[in-house]
Amino acid sequence: MAGTGTAAPIDARHKGPKGAPGSLAAYWAMILPVVVFYLLFLAWPYLALLAMSLYRFNSTTLYTPTFTLENYISVLGDGFYISLLGSTVLLGLGVTLATLLLGYPLAMAIVRARPRMKAFLLIVSLSPLLVNLVVRTYAWLVLLGDKGIINAWLMSLGAIAEPLPINNNFVAVSLGLVHVTLPLMIISLVGIMERIDPSLLEAAESLGAGPWRILSRVHFQLCLPGVGTGSLLVFCSAISAFVTPRLLGGNRFSTISTVIYEKFMFSLNWPLGATLVFLLLAINFAVIAIHGRLFREH
Repeated sequence: MAGTGTAAPIDARHKGPKGAPGSLAAYWAMILPVVVFYLLFLAWPYLALLAMSLYRFNSTTLYTPTFTLENYISVLGDGFYISLLGSTVLLGLGVTLATLLLGYPLAMAIVRARPRMKAFLLIVSLSPLLVNLVVRTYAWLVLLGDKGIINAWLMSLGAIAEPLPINNNFVAVSLGLVHVTLPLMIISLVGIMERIDPSLLEAAESLGAGPWRILSRVHFQLCLPGVGTGSLLVFCSAISAFVTPRLLGGNRFSTISTVIYEKFMFSLNWPLGATLVFLLLAINFAVIAIHGRLFREH
């Protein structure tokens, strides 16, 4: 009571979320729909695919429910699939490096621009996300095709007699994926660059560091969390992409995703297709684990 110097007893129900009765029930009431959704539409399909990858292929019934590791052994022991895994990983690394080289200076320009110019640059940088993926990919076909704009222009100038093979190859797929994933890198870099204290760069300059040294030893080091996040998003998106490699790669260049599609839709070898799904998933998880280890301090 007031004036007695004795504190009034506090009801345990008012101790906060952890001590309040019913808080646990309210917590589960909030997350239960999400948990059920993920169990039904993510965990269950993946478990079904995992079981499928352990079945034997049957040309009549698609598969025989007999558990075996033959699919994994055959894939990991086949030179074609090893080459396929290598080319897919190489594609992801190349796209990640290209988006970093292109996105880093653009992110710096966005952060340092005035408000109106900053808004304009952000709209331009993120505009690929506003256009349908299939439409964006067909735009590259218009540019890179045998009768596309680039080949038609070069032939009209007399620079070439026959169309250049700039479509249906590694380079064409890489260009398309860089266009698709560049906004992911830019968003990640802009977010971290905006939190850098300008006084740190000024201090490095006052100590005699040149522009390149400030960029490489101070600015880039401070941006490492954004570089890591952007690289993770771009790499995982690139190696898992289907539409862009399918349209720009054609029949001359394949990735794991396009081969998975062929196994399920044309070869009808569902166990082998499911095996490739989990190998691709394993690569993604490995990259996530490496990212977590490298950027743990950040």
